[in-house]
Amino acid sequence: MRTHCVRITRLVNRRALSNPATISVSIRRSHWSFPVSSPFASVNHIGFVVRNLNEGISFFTEVLGFDAILERRGDLLPAGDVLSRRFGIDPGAVGKYAFVRLGNTVIELLEWTAPDQNTIPPLNSDLGGRHLAINVTDIPAAIRLLESVEGVTVREPNDAGFIYCETPLGLEIQLIPA
Repeated sequence: MRTHCVRITRLVNRRALSNPATISVSIRRSHWSFPVSSPFASVNHIGFVVRNLNEGISFFTEVLGFDAILERRGDLLPAGDVLSRRFGIDPGAVGKYAFVRLGNTVIELLEWTAPDQNTIPPLNSDLGGRHLAINVTDIPAAIRLLESVEGVTVREPNDAGFIYCETPLGLEIQLIPA
C-alpha cells in the first residue's frame, strides 16, 4: 500500500505565526477508489427485519406515527432458488413485507421464516448492529409514550441528549432532540 506525505503547518504560539514549524505525516491511502461522479442518487428506503410484521406495522404506525403505505405490502414465497439468488437467504425461506413512511423517509419492514434463521437481534456493538434515529420534538412526551409500550426499554441519554431504546421488534431506535 502506498503512502503519501502531507505537510501540516503547526502553529506553536503567536510568535510562530511568522515562522511556522512544519512536520510530515504519513497517511495511508484507502483501498476504496471513488469516481468523481457517482451513479448513486439517493436512498430509496431502509429495510429492517422484525420478529412479527403485524406488530411491526402497529408499532411504527401507532407508536412512532408512521403512515402505512398500503399498496406496498405482500408475501415473499419460495420459488426454486429465487429468494436465495435475490436475497442471499435459504431457498426455503418465506417472508412478508410492508412499507411505512414518516415525512420523506420510507422504511420496509420484513418478517422472515427460514430454517437457518438467527433470531437473536445484534447488539449495537455487533457486526450488523443497527438503529433507526428519529428526530423528536418533545423528548419527555416520547419517553412517556415509549415507556408505556410493553417490551420497550428506554436507556439513559448521552451527553447530547440522544436516547437509545430497545423495541419488542428486535430493532433499536434512537431519539434525537429536534
